[in-house]
Amino acid sequence: RSGFTICLAVWLAGCAGQPPRSSFSMLCAEAKPLAGGGGNCRNQAISVGPVSWPRYLDQPRIVTRVGANRLEESEFNRWGGSLEDGFISTLIRNLSGLLDSELIVNYRRSEHFSPVYRVEIIVNQFDGRLGEDVTLDAKWSIYTEVSRSLDVVKTSSIRENTSGPGYEALVNASSLAVAQLSEEIATQLDRLCAAGTTR
Repeated sequence: RSGFTICLAVWLAGCAGQPPRSSFSMLCAEAKPLAGGGGNCRNQAISVGPVSWPRYLDQPRIVTRVGANRLEESEFNRWGGSLEDGFISTLIRNLSGLLDSELIVNYRRSEHFSPVYRVEIIVNQFDGRLGEDVTLDAKWSIYTEVSRSLDVVKTSSIRENTSGPGYEALVNASSLAVAQLSEEIATQLDRLCAAGTTR
């Protein structure tokens, strides 16, 4: 499997005495090309987005699941920026590595490209339980950009176990979940690109 690292910054804030410590985390990943090459999309521009995002995650605090129907926000464990933006940028970096391509771009910045394919994603759940696991449920589609024809529709239900009890382990498992989603999308893109080059 690909190697992954956590980007974790710790800021100290507060008044005199013993101030509370706030931790700011980011999704990070280093993806390698797909087994068997994965280079069929090397010369094909691909845009990623839009990504539909759950409203309960549209905030800086890290959200964990503490019951079947209960979520909890952490005051001092936060994302270092927008989780949605971090999710998209990590997905793009993963796809670039998996497909060995520098032509994977955010759909908002695709005006300088002529994408062949577009990946659109609906994230239904992306959270976890401390010391247990992280769940990523997403429905994703791949379109041929010019004709807007629908090539692939898939649902990914991913669960990654955490390696420890704290937030760092939760964020690491979150990165691994995004990595697995990236691998599933990259496999389908590679097949489409391969079929396109033989037409």
